[in-house]
Amino acid sequence: MTEPITASEKQKREQLLPLVVEILPGQAGEGLLEVFEPGSYEGKTLEQLCRQMLARSDWSIEERQILDDIQRQLQGGRLLAKGRDLESKAIDYARLEQSEEGEDYFYAPVRAIRPQEGGIYL
Repeated sequence: MTEPITASEKQKREQLLPLVVEILPGQAGEGLLEVFEPGSYEGKTLEQLCRQMLARSDWSIEERQILDDIQRQLQGGRLLAKGRDLESKAIDYARLEQSEEGEDYFYAPVRAIRPQEGGIYL
């Protein structure tokens, strides 16, 4: 079930804004970030964007450590955003945020979650 969108947020969603996707391993506070320019994510699911990110090979050493943590979580786990699978358009999972410079952008946090021992997904 999606959250209701206010009129002002609906207007901003119609703007062409960059989309920042962050994949976080488990309950970590830091993840891999990628900025998708306006128009580059249109018509793509959030899962497609995440798979595109995970396929990259030009990460820094620190980012590769996070990537390794994400890949460990994905062994028997999956990617979730807002508590659900990533089957919808990327923008459906994003929230409007503003940079320190006052520029608007969309932000979509994604968790790579593996169930606890004996746990199952519902």
